[in-house]
Amino acid sequence: MDGTNETTERKRVYFFWDYDLTEEDVREILRGANETEKIWVMSRILQSAYWNDIWKFLTLKDVREHFDKIQWRTAYLEELWGHALEVWSHG
Repeated sequence: MDGTNETTERKRVYFFWDYDLTEEDVREILRGANETEKIWVMSRILQSAYWNDIWKFLTLKDVREHFDKIQWRTAYLEELWGHALEVWSHG
């Protein structure tokens, strides 16, 4: 044995503190066909990721298209994002 670790260390994304998901796992889910998983991941990103990190994974088009399906934790967040989308759509 040469002392190297045979398993690659997986770096969990901070906004999925309760699941063992890496950035690549998140991207794979977002690219996938499972709408339920996609909405779950988008919901977590929009509500728990840092602002700049949101846009590493999502586009404004993604947010607009799935807004009504997002599982908002609070009415305040839903209203905040809804207002932002309204403002951004009018440039």
